[in-house]
Amino acid sequence: MNIKQSITKYRKGLAKLMLSSVLCSTILFSSISTFAAVDYEAEMESRKSLPIQSNEISGWPEGPAIGAESAILMEMNTHTILYAKNIDTKMFPASTTKIMTCLLAAQNCDLNDKVTFSHAAVYEVPSDGSNMGMDEGEIITLEQAMYGVLVGSANEAASAVGEHVAACLGKEPTAEAFAAIMNEKAKELGCKNTHFMNANGLHDENHYTSAYDLALIGCEFFNNEMLCKMSSTPNYNIPPTATQPDDIWINSKNKLLKTRELAYPYLLGSKTGFVSQSRQTLVSGAEKDGMKLVCVVFKEETPCQFEDTIKLFNYGFENFKKLMVDDYETKYSMDNLDLFDTGSDLFGDSTPLMSMETDSYIIVPNTAEFEDADSKVTYSKEADSNVIATIEYSYSNVPIGTCDIMFSTSLPEQFNFSTPDEASAEFSSETASLAITEEEQQTGQNIIFINVKKVIIGVIIIAGVIILIMVFLSILSSYSFSPRGQSNKRKKQRIRDNRIAKKNARRAAKRQRQQMKRKRKAYKKRKYSTFRRTYD
Repeated sequence: MNIKQSITKYRKGLAKLMLSSVLCSTILFSSISTFAAVDYEAEMESRKSLPIQSNEISGWPEGPAIGAESAILMEMNTHTILYAKNIDTKMFPASTTKIMTCLLAAQNCDLNDKVTFSHAAVYEVPSDGSNMGMDEGEIITLEQAMYGVLVGSANEAASAVGEHVAACLGKEPTAEAFAAIMNEKAKELGCKNTHFMNANGLHDENHYTSAYDLALIGCEFFNNEMLCKMSSTPNYNIPPTATQPDDIWINSKNKLLKTRELAYPYLLGSKTGFVSQSRQTLVSGAEKDGMKLVCVVFKEETPCQFEDTIKLFNYGFENFKKLMVDDYETKYSMDNLDLFDTGSDLFGDSTPLMSMETDSYIIVPNTAEFEDADSKVTYSKEADSNVIATIEYSYSNVPIGTCDIMFSTSLPEQFNFSTPDEASAEFSSETASLAITEEEQQTGQNIIFINVKKVIIGVIIIAGVIILIMVFLSILSSYSFSPRGQSNKRKKQRIRDNRIAKKNARRAAKRQRQQMKRKRKAYKKRKYSTFRRTYD
């Protein structure tokens, strides 16, 4: 190769290098431009204009405009929805998934259980993600692992806890087996837009939930005192042991917790979450003046997820009140229904056959009263249930609570109650006089029927059994199975027979004397008559 050819080749190589540099620079610049084009702050501001469905309810307090794409505020026990913004939209939950993981652990395992970190638990999660630094084969208690999940949002700890729960339930200790358990539990809680793929919330297109569904999970989670304690702990220490050699300190990034800059005084517990596809997510529980609320915020920017949660909690506590059904309900009051009173003349006391739940309540806006709530009765179809019927309350078509009507705890089992349809069928065949009218059905004045025939039959059966027992006891008392006893009975019988015979003999002698007396009188009378005729 001569010098000219070498120079030519060098020039071509340099040109290719320069072209490659230009292409790389173009691609890099394009990527940077694309990344820079995503203005999350602007997106957050635009989301504030999204419609808030709860603001469209007549007579409902107006909720705050927030930057979250989806959010809900739910009362924990009645499941009354106080604030709703795209609550059924499928969203990526990120690490808020972990409240389901720990809920299942608390319900199915013991805190003193030993959790072993498998190869999959340690190495199938990103090493640069949220972890607590566990190595394969290390062992800690389930309680320590759950603190790692709820305080430090540790991904490998969540995977290990999931595998342990699956093993406790007799399943294979795998992520897939635990995901199936999670989905089954979600269905049991009433979730309709939820599907889990893992225990930690790492992104997967098929791993999603909705604000409403996560609030249902949160209601059960925050009703557990132990889980509330764990999820409200700002930091936690795991000391070294023979099976885990490190002194591990775990710190929460949750700004709502005590000592943090946005600490919320009424907080029960809280769990954060973040992946780039979901942005910031947060699920929290709070209690004030006996009212317990769950708040879920999806797709928000930090620290606005905490600020949104505080706004929603304050909105709920300041604009709604809790009314005890037992204090206000008069339409279905057991005291006014003599039909449902046992009465001392029939059953021996005056205990009502039915009673209403004393701890049931409804949630209404502060501007509303109990009388503003609508109600309807749904009759129980479960034969083995102690619940006869359920009163369902609503306000502007929003469900706000229920109250069960139950059998009295002192009620004997033979007193049978029927639903209106069953009672009508039985009563028409038995020519009974009680029936529910069409007017009562339209006005909601429902009647709960007593099956009188069965009550009477039960009383007759009991009376018959008592009579048979008394006859049997009488027979036993008049018959002896010992020879001596039989001899005594025969002797007593002979004495009774002799006494009767003597009495009869005395009566016969008396009758004979009276007869002789009458004969003598008659003889004297005849003799006197003959004497008079002779001398006359």
